Amino acid sequence: MFNWETFEPDEYSRDKEPSFVDLTTRSYVTAEGHATQHTDDPDFIRLANAAAEVAKTISGGPEKGIPVEGFKEYRPYPVQAVWTDTGDGEDFKIWIKQPLFINEKDFDAALTQIDFSDFDLGEIKFEHLAEGIEIQTINTGAVTSDSEALKTLDNTIQKQGFTRLHGNEHREIYIDGLPVDSSKLVLVRLAIDANGKELPGLVHN
Repeated sequence: MFNWETFEPDEYSRDKEPSFVDLTTRSYVTAEGHATQHTDDPDFIRLANAAAEVAKTISGGPEKGIPVEGFKEYRPYPVQAVWTDTGDGEDFKIWIKQPLFINEKDFDAALTQIDFSDFDLGEIKFEHLAEGIEIQTINTGAVTSDSEALKTLDNTIQKQGFTRLHGNEHREIYIDGLPVDSSKLVLVRLAIDANGKELPGLVHN
């Protein structure tokens, strides 16, 4: 079985030392909303659970009635979310990466097997997206505006002469799963322009 944590440890680093990723266009299961309680917000939890259920259903493959061509058994990727501060809370966009052999037909097939009692069909989408170049580090527990992880990333960006893109936005990858509690690790990423500087250990995927 392909396990992202085993085969892509640098992309999903648990290290406090900042590292870099350059993630090109891939397919994602997505959902969007607005939250006032960050990862504790009921609407975020609802949509994260719904997107994760769709991703899990897809991962069942042909044995679960999803006619994936060239299917290989894999562990579903973790939920991640892009958070944008809006002043009255935060907008969020949930992303769940899909293996290269998963396409929109597989997504549509999974939707026919899902109970829609807790979300509307149009709330969960299949999109092709790219993260671009980001700097990342790990955070323990929920991410707040004064989290050490964000301070570490901002300090590194300044010291290395990079430019942070989207100053009111950051990405969180829930590598220990949801809901987030004080013991769980969350991978935090900020989009950057490296301004032509070399990025040591850059992960390109």
